[in-house]
Amino acid sequence: MSVLTLEAKLERTDSTTPWGFRMQGGKDFSSPLTIQRVNPGSLASKCGLQTGDIILKIGNTNTDTLRHKEAQNSIIAAGNRLDLLLQR
Repeated sequence: MSVLTLEAKLERTDSTTPWGFRMQGGKDFSSPLTIQRVNPGSLASKCGLQTGDIILKIGNTNTDTLRHKEAQNSIIAAGNRLDLLLQR
């Protein structure tokens, strides 16, 4: 199976709108940051995120050194525009 690298650009008009995905992993868990769940009908779902996608970058930040909480904070800091680089 070939490895795909994908860019996902999520945008929302209001910071109270959830992105609609849950991630797992991080440096503190010795595993890559991975999409654990995508909520049906969510922004993440409409953008094509899939369970099992590995998050390589959040914005311009490589995730290979991020702890789980740091990755969450990077997503929060992104505001209403979230750019993810994914590997599938």
